[in-house]
Amino acid sequence: MVSSQQATTSLDPRLAIIIVNYQGWPDVARLCRTLAAGPEVRSGLCEVIVVDNASDGPIPPEFSNSDLNTRLILRPDNGGFALGVNTGWRATSAPWLLLLNPDVETDPGLPGRILTRIGSFGERPPGLVGFGLLNPNGTPQGSVGVFPGLFRTVWEQFLPRSRRKYQSDWRTEPGPVDWVTGACLLASSQMMSELGGMDEDFFLYYEEVALCHSANQAGWRVEFDPSVQVVHLRPLQNRAISPKMRVITRHSKLLYFRKHTPWLSFLLLSWGVSIEASVRRIWSGWQGQAEQARSWRVVGEIARELRQRSSLAGRQVLARAEAVAMPPG
Repeated sequence: MVSSQQATTSLDPRLAIIIVNYQGWPDVARLCRTLAAGPEVRSGLCEVIVVDNASDGPIPPEFSNSDLNTRLILRPDNGGFALGVNTGWRATSAPWLLLLNPDVETDPGLPGRILTRIGSFGERPPGLVGFGLLNPNGTPQGSVGVFPGLFRTVWEQFLPRSRRKYQSDWRTEPGPVDWVTGACLLASSQMMSELGGMDEDFFLYYEEVALCHSANQAGWRVEFDPSVQVVHLRPLQNRAISPKMRVITRHSKLLYFRKHTPWLSFLLLSWGVSIEASVRRIWSGWQGQAEQARSWRVVGEIARELRQRSSLAGRQVLARAEAVAMPPG
């Protein structure tokens, strides 16, 4: 189902802003109101596309108001972030896409700044550009990383969660990088076409790392540009991980290793995850934490199935993750 409210214009959009939503309507409505106030959105030079992954509850009344200049695409199920991005990308003719998380705060001038940056690319544009993220208190937020390897991944387990995935701020320079986060990410539509879009086997987490790796392998540059900044309110690395989310994120990490690293690296990591899952499942059960124990059991099953070369995709994992919260009956 597609609901469309757009400005009447003869302009072809130069930029499509894609916002993937699941249960975050207040954030989405706030962000769309901000973007709609910019002249680029009002004129149609930039279009805003919201892809909703079957959120519960009613759609906010703002989206029936043509002043928002927003295209709303309602998916029948929750297929994850990558599938939502691909849905938005396939619905636009714009040569550039800006992926924005719903929990981003910015100002109406953001589309104009992005279009100015696009105009500076020259004859050989990058495939992906990540922009600067700030915490609500104004401090820099991690948004750039190096491609995961076995040693680094094991070593990161001894660091706080907020520091595991991203490079330290003092090591992050503008210019070419391995990968950038998808919270505020500019992507070439041509690159997306060449790669077939984001990998929909990922439900959430590591899909942007996989996209950057595939772009790099195909000869596209990935860059970081902190001169454009937005505030990211609730990054995953700063939040407690629920048992459900643990299942999803462990699957994503293992899937990335299976698809984008040598088979031996994946095998060693998956066996390490299996051992960790067994130990933590026993410990959680001994402490009476039944939901935690169930989540670690499922993580162990996922690691084993991926070693057996199962085509275990994110939507299948979502069903298992949701079952973790329901006691056996």
